[in-house]
Amino acid sequence: MNSHPITSVHELPKNQDLTVCLQIEQQDTQTLLSFLLSKQISFELVYHPVLSSSLKGGASVFPSASYVPKEESVSAIPSSHLSTREKIEWAYDYYIQRKHTQNVPAETEIASQLEIATSQFRSLFKKIYGKGFYQLYLEKRMEYASKLLRKGLKCNEVAKMVGYGSNSAIKFNKMFQKHFGMTPKKYQLQYAS
Repeated sequence: MNSHPITSVHELPKNQDLTVCLQIEQQDTQTLLSFLLSKQISFELVYHPVLSSSLKGGASVFPSASYVPKEESVSAIPSSHLSTREKIEWAYDYYIQRKHTQNVPAETEIASQLEIATSQFRSLFKKIYGKGFYQLYLEKRMEYASKLLRKGLKCNEVAKMVGYGSNSAIKFNKMFQKHFGMTPKKYQLQYAS
């Protein structure tokens, strides 16, 4: 990002049919996110280590109709030489810490990818973290949503940013209310800075 700093919103394409895909260094992530939030620019953050080799040389623009990011390859899954506990810790870091704004696979799929039994995945995960996988996943997602609401973002934008599609805003509202005991709008009115 240092070689191509974004200095003005006017430099970005105005065409809504385009997706801008930026490859940035990890240390520049906070700067870019702060810029986008300060200018109230809608964005979606997607982590794709697979793309890093194909996007050398800065930003690229792809027509959104034809650009569909590839799912991360199976090589992102830990190798079989790790202990079962290390695999569970990897799943926590990868799916709950990094992917909480996206829909994650079913526990059965995750366990299969990790080459452990689903029941073993569930029980060991709960033993290590004190809560079930989906409970922690939803808590992380709702905590992130509350943080965005406190910053003043609109409820429907927050729903999209935490992985609920435009047709799932009602589901987001219900999940948020179940977690915090109030609707996202009431929460925002009470806690927005």
